[in-house]
Amino acid sequence: MTNKNEILKVAAQLIREKGYVGLSMRDLAKAIGVRASSLYNHIPSKQAILNEIILHLAEEFTSQIKNVATEQISSLTKLEQIIKHQADFSLHSPNQLALLNNEWMHLEGQALVNFKTKRNQYEESLRQIINAGKSTKELKPLHTELVLFSMLSTLRNLNLWIKKRGSIPSKQLKKELSQVLLSGIA
Repeated sequence: MTNKNEILKVAAQLIREKGYVGLSMRDLAKAIGVRASSLYNHIPSKQAILNEIILHLAEEFTSQIKNVATEQISSLTKLEQIIKHQADFSLHSPNQLALLNNEWMHLEGQALVNFKTKRNQYEESLRQIINAGKSTKELKPLHTELVLFSMLSTLRNLNLWIKKRGSIPSKQLKKELSQVLLSGIA
């Protein structure tokens, strides 16, 4: 019996391989081993699949950073937690994360508005944590937007790097990625 979670998992993999535009519901049905008409009993459209995957992850990331931001811990510790959370997603949900990073522009209507809102909230929360760390002298007085860009660029592309060169153990990845992003290499 096929369930919605299985469909979303296979869809994420196929969209990562073929791109959103390149995937048809027939391709998805074939990969799952059901008739296309049966697939529609679980999910109404390809757009609904994309919405479900991307908005779920956007909500997950936004909730996580909100929780971290309110904790009574140092800004450096908050950033470490955020980095480790993103690394976990890159390791355990690379296909879904690839969709979040690369296919969001295919969202439509309110789903697109909701995604952009969540992305902006996430970036603003990260910006506030960085600025708080600078004000307490935990972080160097570097340009906030440059720090934000460096962190987000690395974290958003981590799943690609792992796919290509990812033989590093999970624990080591999370520890050393935090060190590189927060302390630099010199």
